[in-house]
Amino acid sequence: MTTFPFLFIVLRFYTLMFPVKIFLKLLRGDDMEIQTLVRSDKKLTPENVREFLKENYPEKYKLIENWEELQGEFDVQKLGGNEYLVIYRIPEKEFEKELGIFQSVEEAMGAFLSTALEHGWEEVPKNYVIYHADFVEGGNKLIAAIKTEEGISTYDQLKLEEMMKKMVRYPRVVVYSSDVLTYIKDIYPDVQSKAYVIAREIAKETGSAPELEELGKIYGVDTSTLEGKLELIEKLLQNPVKLPGGKEVNLKPYWYPLEA
Repeated sequence: MTTFPFLFIVLRFYTLMFPVKIFLKLLRGDDMEIQTLVRSDKKLTPENVREFLKENYPEKYKLIENWEELQGEFDVQKLGGNEYLVIYRIPEKEFEKELGIFQSVEEAMGAFLSTALEHGWEEVPKNYVIYHADFVEGGNKLIAAIKTEEGISTYDQLKLEEMMKKMVRYPRVVVYSSDVLTYIKDIYPDVQSKAYVIAREIAKETGSAPELEELGKIYGVDTSTLEGKLELIEKLLQNPVKLPGGKEVNLKPYWYPLEA
């Protein structure tokens, strides 16, 4: 690993911004998997993608080069047209090679992931948090809610930081509209880069997206509460998505690179 001073600074930024236990929680007990989107007119395979990245995406390849002592493997999936999803997997035990530099495997994995983000990669999302927010009391009070595998939690505007500390554990934030991201971007600047926006994906396919409440009527879900809206948003992750007029659309999975 040839960029230790830079990596150390990046890791310190992350651990100062968020509690160490929260930042490293996702990195315990699993292999490291990162992904990126590339475009190629020739067929890409796990065997030729390394050389392809070196020649055509030098910034993305630099990550692999700088951490060359870590032995990983590539997987390639064709998405459509000339787009390919490139996944790079590194066994957790490989990071034991970095224990002469970092205090733990978790710290080494954290530094690697931080650098990967800088070079155009992202962690493969294996789970997600659903987020929505509404103004109540005549628009004077913000109430937000998230849904995870632990259930639904609600927060008033004075406890948004508490909510954020839970959200940062997840590599993907699922929302219906990007509007709700503006309510928390000051305390969670990275949320924009992690957000899978369903309305945006619908609009890519159809030109526009209906209001969430309109979809609630189609799905038979009560959207008068935050809990109902969160339940509906999760249903919209399942293809095909039902639209007004009897139309249906298939959206890309939440775990695809957001640039896809």
